[in-house]
Order: sequence, then structure tokens, then C-alpha cells
Amino acid sequence: MVDLMFRDQSHHVIKRATTKRNRARKTQARLANAVPNTPPPSSTQPLLPSPSSLVIRQPRPFLGDTSPSSEDDLAAEHGRESGLSSLSASSDADDDQVAAYDGRISTALTTDTTRISCGPTDSLQERGIAFFFARYVATDHGCYQNYDFIYDVWKPPPTSDTDSADCISASMTAVGLTSLSKLTRCPETFRRARQSYTVALGLANTALSNPTEALKDSTMLSVLILGTYEFVSGRTPQTIRAWQDHVNGAATLASMRGAGQFRTKAGTRMFIMLCHTVLISCIRSGLPMPQSMVTLRNELWHLTDTSGPVWRVVDTLYNALQVRHDIKSGKVSGIDAVVKKLCDVEDQFSALISSLPPGWYYRQARLTKSHPAVLGDTCHIYRGLTQATTWNGIRTMRMLVQETIVEVLCGSVDEPTELPAQHQLHLVKAMKLIQMLGAAFVSSVPQHFGVVSGKDIIRDRQGRHAVSPVPPAQLPRRILSSSDQKALAQTGSNTRSSSTTSSSRKPTLFDPTQSSGHEQGAERFLTLATASHTIIWPLYTLGMSSSTTPETLAYVLDRLEAIYQETGFEQARVVSNTVKEQVHTLLWDQIPTSKLPSIPDTALPMIV
Repeated sequence: MVDLMFRDQSHHVIKRATTKRNRARKTQARLANAVPNTPPPSSTQPLLPSPSSLVIRQPRPFLGDTSPSSEDDLAAEHGRESGLSSLSASSDADDDQVAAYDGRISTALTTDTTRISCGPTDSLQERGIAFFFARYVATDHGCYQNYDFIYDVWKPPPTSDTDSADCISASMTAVGLTSLSKLTRCPETFRRARQSYTVALGLANTALSNPTEALKDSTMLSVLILGTYEFVSGRTPQTIRAWQDHVNGAATLASMRGAGQFRTKAGTRMFIMLCHTVLISCIRSGLPMPQSMVTLRNELWHLTDTSGPVWRVVDTLYNALQVRHDIKSGKVSGIDAVVKKLCDVEDQFSALISSLPPGWYYRQARLTKSHPAVLGDTCHIYRGLTQATTWNGIRTMRMLVQETIVEVLCGSVDEPTELPAQHQLHLVKAMKLIQMLGAAFVSSVPQHFGVVSGKDIIRDRQGRHAVSPVPPAQLPRRILSSSDQKALAQTGSNTRSSSTTSSSRKPTLFDPTQSSGHEQGAERFLTLATASHTIIWPLYTLGMSSSTTPETLAYVLDRLEAIYQETGFEQARVVSNTVKEQVHTLLWDQIPTSKLPSIPDTALPMIV
């Protein structure tokens, strides 16, 4: 059905592009004349209904202004020097710098829009919308940012209607052109995307200033798509601040809409999408889920089917974030209390796995022959991408929890053998679980690349599952091993043995993306959070793990490079470079495992 919708939209896009090409100048003139009526919003023009009409106070802009960080990103990506990356919100002086920069950008945009049309040409608009549909509607990578419900809220304007301008179309154009500019490296396309973004913000301001319009599904959809723009337009500290403000504003809007938003299927889908966005924001900020969102989610619990695994997965993630906040804030302190809380989180994930319905479990299959895109001779077969993505999401969080246990315990003593006997058992179990989770990550990778399929599973003579991988000749060359794994393994080994004074650390629950205090922390966080391919973050977690062997590291780097070559996702290459440069502060060969107690197999989960 999704594919059918995309084909219909593509036909519509092509038809409009053909019939309206001769009217491009007329449309540009109309949009240019409309600029005075829809000025670019500024920091003094919050994107919220007025307090007098809705009795809501919002001291900061709802969606920010015109996302000045994106302008800086463009300059950085195309080689123009910029000193704005050093801006920080840690002092009043820095706030003044940011405010001054906002003013300069607003002035520049106002000047630009008086010189050229505020919106893109018809052909660029069609290309932007088409690209948006291709990446965020018709294609499902298992990512939460999928707008396949868009036709429940928005209808394409008639071909003959050349005077219509709606916020959803402008927002889709902005996101589509921004994503396209990332692939083509075209500054003009990015500039046109920002112009469309400015138009969309003006239209969103108009809708949000009307109490009735503000509560409509169409307004919420516009806000979410504009949030996607903030998410994908750049990877600087300014981008994170703009995106964080946008998320806070969207959460406020959801609170205004209340339980009434759950009356429509689209309203429910948009709220769940927002919950995922807020969850990522909390991972970044270290805060638990806002109580207003938790309250609304509890109301939704009574109105929808919550028996599915995904609902329970999210509940467990919420709890893990709360535990992290309690530890970091000092509410939970002391080695014993901290380790117990972390072990409780692991127990909850283990119980969650045990309660999954039969169709959600993967099948372990032996390869009938070796394959260059598979590490080892076995792999996992999942029912679909949703199941594979959910499993890897759980594994990522579980590995972060176990890495945290190892770090907390080893950091509390000079030698692990000095730990109390109970904590030594916790350390050994955590290390075993990290190894098991790493092996499961590796086994899940082939299906993400289309190398194996559930329809090809057979039973061998011993009754075990076996699967024939797709022959290399039938796969795109870019999906196959594109580099010498032995050379990569040597590179990884050299990297690990280099200077131990490096500040690099492994991901933990306290810092999942290793962004805290890192000079490129903003770029690293948004690179992982915006990854359109859901296997990128698991590969990052595996590649940065304290247990990763040179062979596994080589495979991780090889798969990230294959993603980049096949899809053009720049995030894959950035993550690959990050993994290459990492140096662990705690190597497993420094832990005297032979002197630590052993644990029985029954103390470990059967499946991870």
C-alpha cells in the first residue's frame, strides 16, 4: 500500500512538473510578493499561540527562528570558514553571541528574500517533495520517522491550483531538498531548502496563533516535519539547541492537544512519533521522559492495543532513562546501590525478551556456504525489519548497561580481584553478556543487507536451520566486502595500541554516544540519531565496545563502508571514522579473568 501511494505521488509530481514549468516565473513572483505578509519568524516571535488566548506561557521560541545552525553547517560542509562552532550556551556572554548571530542570520534572510523568491522554483519544489516521499514515506528502513500515514492528514493540491501554499508542502519541500543537498553537495539546493523552511515557519506561526488551527492534525504534522528538518539539516551545537527547542515546543503542543488527538489514527501515530523523538532528546540530555508525555501515553494506554512488544520495549527504555537520571543526579549513590539498579534494568530487559510472542523470535541459521558479507558461518533470520530493528535496539541498551557495570566496578578499585566476591560475579557476568550481545549484533547484520532471507531457510540432516545466502554475483557490488578485512584488522589493532592518553571512551548508559565533553559531541550525537539505516547505531555500539576483537572491528568498518557506498548516507562514513579513531581506556586483556570466579551457563540468558 505504501509503495502504491508513492507511485501515485510520483505520477502526480511528474505531471505537475510538466504542466507548470512554463508558469515558474509567475509562481516565483507571487511568492516574492507574499514575503511581507509572512515575515521570517524571529526570537521575539514565538511559534506558539498567544498566552492571552491559550493561557500558556512559553519563554522561548516554539520552533526556534530560522535555524541559523543550518547556515553554519552549510558553510562547514562546503569548505567556508566559520568560527561559530565554538559558541556555547554555558555563559551569558555566549548567549549574547548566539543572539547576535541569530540577528545577523535573520537580517541576511530578509535581504535574500527581497532579492529572490521566497520559495523554490516549481521543479525544485517537486523534486523536494518527491525526495521526501522516497525517503520518509515510501521507504521503511525500520526508522521511527516514517510518515506513511501522511495521506490521512494531507491531500495533494489539484494540478490546476497554482495559488495554493500550505505549511505541510513547504515543510516537505524543505526536508526533501535538504536531504537531497546532502547527497548532491549542492549549496544552491540547500539554500532553496532554507527558503522553503522560512516559508513553512511563517505558515506554522499563522496556524499556531489561531487556537482552533493549532489543535488540528495538519498543524501537528507540520511541526513534526519541521522537526525532521532541524534533525537532518546539520550537526553542530547550534543545530542541537534548535532541535531541542523544537522538541520541547512540539511536546507542549501535544499537551495542548490532550487526549483528543487520539481520536484519529493519524493523531495517535504522530504522538507515538513524537514520543520517539522526545526519547532521543532524553538520551542526549540525560533527563527522564517529561511527565506530561508520560501522562498522555498512559491515557493512550486505555484507548489502544498495548499488548504488542513495541509498547513494552518503550516502557523498559523509559525506566532505563529514569535509572540513569537517578544515578547521575545522586539520588542513587554508592557502588552497591548503583550496580543493583543497573542489574535490575538488565533483569527487566531479560524478562521482556522472555515475554515476546513466538513470531518475534529470530531463527539461528547456518550458512550453506561462506559469503564475503557475512562474518562467520551462522546468522539470524527475523520475520521482518521491525523485529530486527527492535531486537537490535534492545541489544544496544543492554550492552550500554553492561558496559556501565564493567566501568563502574573496575573504576572503583585498582585491580578487579580486589572487588567483593559478589561484584566479581557481576563483572564476569557483564563481560559474558557483552560478548553474547556482540555476537548477536554480528549475526543480525546479513539480513539488513539482503544477503539472507527467511524464505530461503531449510532444514539440514540434523534438523537444524540452514540458509543459502544470495550469490555475490546477484548482489550490488557495493554491498560486498569493499576492502581488505585483514588490513582493516591491522589498522584497528594499531589504533587500539596507540597512546593510552586519548580521551576516547566506550559507550555506556551514562553517555551512549560519547558526546559529553567531546569537542565533536554534537556532530556525533546527531550523526547517530539521524541515521536513516537502523543498523548504523548498533554497528557503532559494537565497534566501540570494550570486547570488540580486531576481526569484528574490521567487519564493522567494512559494513559501514558498504552502507555508505550503497546508499550515500554520510552518517555511515562519519561513524566509520569515529570507530577507527577510538582508543579504549580499559582493555579486556588488562582484566585478569583467570583470577576471577566463573559463573555457570544457567546464570546467563538463553537468547539475547
